[in-house]
Amino acid sequence: MNEGVTRRSFLQASLAGLGLAAVDAVQFLDAGSNAWAESAPLARARESLKTMILKHAAAKDNPWLLLHGIRAIGKGFKVDGEPALGYVCARYLKETRVNGKAYLYFPPGDEGHTNAFLSEAILDAGVAADYPIRWNGRRYAIGDLVASAKARFSFDPASFDGDDVAWSLITFAYITPPDEDTWVNAYGKRIRFSEVVEFGMATLEEATQQLRTAMRQGMMSTQKDRIHDFTCGGTHLIYGLATCLRFGYRQRSFADRMKTQFDLLVWRLEADPHLIDTHYRLAVGQHPEDAVRLHHLDAKLKFLGHAFEVINYARLYRLFSPTAAQEKTLASSQAALVSVIDGIGREGIGKFARDTRLLRLLVGDACHAYHGLKMVKGVNQG
Repeated sequence: MNEGVTRRSFLQASLAGLGLAAVDAVQFLDAGSNAWAESAPLARARESLKTMILKHAAAKDNPWLLLHGIRAIGKGFKVDGEPALGYVCARYLKETRVNGKAYLYFPPGDEGHTNAFLSEAILDAGVAADYPIRWNGRRYAIGDLVASAKARFSFDPASFDGDDVAWSLITFAYITPPDEDTWVNAYGKRIRFSEVVEFGMATLEEATQQLRTAMRQGMMSTQKDRIHDFTCGGTHLIYGLATCLRFGYRQRSFADRMKTQFDLLVWRLEADPHLIDTHYRLAVGQHPEDAVRLHHLDAKLKFLGHAFEVINYARLYRLFSPTAAQEKTLASSQAALVSVIDGIGREGIGKFARDTRLLRLLVGDACHAYHGLKMVKGVNQG
């Protein structure tokens, strides 16, 4: 490994990043921990999600669900009485070699997207770089996984998947200060992280052109934009870019461009559910009524839960200050999310269990919604 990606440098950088996260949270809480009042229906909905997560995300044979359980509950989430983080690392990590050196990684099929485990279940969950793990009878630390990810990361803007960059944005924002944003990877290729950030921003802007035009014209969107084909409606990409903004990336009017995207996401809180409702109205009569209703509920939970995860994260770290009009939209949309969660509770998890794929998606979406709703209280689980 070259000098720019030594284990020591990553441990130091990761711990520094996590320390900054703690300072940011304290500053916010000192300044305005009572900024958002938590209603009784919201608290009830959040606890309903927590009950579902504790029961169904602790699936010892499903690393994707375990990842999401940690996302929601934090590093204290357990499976079979032991920390889920250590459990997953011991059983699901793999080893690969690049130019004769060994690196640990999570298989894409297990984490869903590149660096999803590192971003959502480790760095964003407040796990320290020196947190000990075991694999194949050997002792490692979380910092080793972070170092391996940075060494194995490759970037070619001509071929990179714009929908897969979100989780790498989160991961490397934590450990890559803007004034030290360049490294050489294990393949001998130079990576400049600010270029990856700009790629993510440009991708988001291109994918939301139609929606931004509709927002400017004061029209209700009646057609999908390209962002709707991204994972969870592109909310992961917005969250990844928000993380970069939080950790100091400001090139090319980045903060102003992100403000436009935050404004758009608030606008989408009304526009996207309208599109979802239209889609499922058309599905009535073509599919069994129960199936349509359950998928409709999950589609609403997916978008609204992920959207509030982004918005509450941005508010928590003072990246976004809604206007009075936007506050009204946030309040009504949060009530809509609570209504969706109540509707899922009335249906009963048993109905979802008949469709294992839908149940898996529902639990994953519940984890992101729960994480977002926890931040209403001014608390990130990290």
